[in-house]
Amino acid sequence: MDDRTIIALFNKRDEQAIEQLRLSYGAACRHIAYNILKNREDAEEVVSDTLFTVWNNIPPDTPDDLGGYVYKIARYNALEAYRKRGRKMRGGDAVTVSIDELDDCIVSDNGVESSVEQRYLAGLLDKFFAELPVDQRRIFLCRYFYNMKYTEISKKYGIGLSAVKMSVSRTKKKLKEYLSKEGY
Repeated sequence: MDDRTIIALFNKRDEQAIEQLRLSYGAACRHIAYNILKNREDAEEVVSDTLFTVWNNIPPDTPDDLGGYVYKIARYNALEAYRKRGRKMRGGDAVTVSIDELDDCIVSDNGVESSVEQRYLAGLLDKFFAELPVDQRRIFLCRYFYNMKYTEISKKYGIGLSAVKMSVSRTKKKLKEYLSKEGY
């Protein structure tokens, strides 16, 4: 079922919308949540929370990109679940390492997470990613949005591990330069 039809079901408050959303986006949401939480049960709970959030938000929201909308909610829910578990942010796990890698690009008194949530910075990031070549953008987002390991990205796109690391490194450098020019 296409996204417009799913959104129409949500607007009608038809519970079939939830099942269609689960079929279309549940596996990817589960993957996002698992990459952050490393626990299947917690990832399933995040998927359920995501479906519930979408049910509560559409209407009034009418996303242009349903997949992006759902994935953003899933990622947010997974990060919230991660925080609630009481892990120490400097524990050295994959999520912490992923976030810490961006600290040199985004400087803030409140840390990376708070800065990224600011609207102005979000607009700058959108513009930056829109101008990147597709392959470079995909690799970078796999690393920092989906919290994938370098080896997972390498397998996913069938490219060498060193090429993935080099792409991420170059993109980080470009991002740092871009944000610096914009006053960050």
